[in-house]
Amino acid sequence: STLPTLSINDVSVTEGNVGTTTATFTVSLSAPAGAGGVSFDIATADNTATTANNDYVARSLTGQSIPAGSNTYTFNVTVNGDATPEPNETYFVNV
Repeated sequence: STLPTLSINDVSVTEGNVGTTTATFTVSLSAPAGAGGVSFDIATADNTATTANNDYVARSLTGQSIPAGSNTYTFNVTVNGDATPEPNETYFVNV
């Protein structure tokens, strides 16, 4: 049998000048998970948005799972607002 494939969606949020915004990513399986579910690790990584510039809050989780019969998992990343003029910035969420 063919194993289902794992993917994650792209998300865009408006940073704002103050406070925080939550970016919610959805990890999806191409078919519902089989017996025992599907386990994976997930983590953020800098691109043009960086943790050094306080653009977002880094997250790294191991041993996450999509249970048998399900095919989605959500992952939240906190984006920090600031008044600095910036072009659109990006970071990665690696599964």
